[in-house]
Amino acid sequence: RTCPRPFHGSAFGLSDLGAFQALAKMKLDLSEAVGYALTAPTGHMDLSQWERFYLSGIESLLSLYELDYWPPQDKDVNHRSLSLPAVALFQHSIGLRKLFIHGTTHEHFMSFFQKMPNLRDVQLREDYYPAPENDMMITEMRAESCLRFEQQLNNRQFRQIPD
Repeated sequence: RTCPRPFHGSAFGLSDLGAFQALAKMKLDLSEAVGYALTAPTGHMDLSQWERFYLSGIESLLSLYELDYWPPQDKDVNHRSLSLPAVALFQHSIGLRKLFIHGTTHEHFMSFFQKMPNLRDVQLREDYYPAPENDMMITEMRAESCLRFEQQLNNRQFRQIPD
């Protein structure tokens, strides 16, 4: 949190892994990145900026088939959740078929995944510690939200891809 903001033109990011043409599965664990959205000191940014920095270039991983992703943790609200920049960057991963998110997300963010033509499996896993204090938070995914997303995903009008 005391480090300077990342430089957007830097060479660091997932695009460096684009040279590995056989990269099909990846576990990306940002769970040790801890932020404080509500009590961040002046001049420090929230976790979504860092998440954007780390995920930069994920669209260049054309052979990436499966992603197991652990988002950063926000201590102030005691949960792990996808940020809008992360969802937008994942949306450009056209080869991605399986996405496992160890955390939660907003229902609106799930609609971004419907535009990914090859995506067949999205799982939200709340298997992190400490567990959320309130499982019925408005920003957390609920069973009804997941069912709506699943129905919309199954009703997409994309070309058929064999499973």
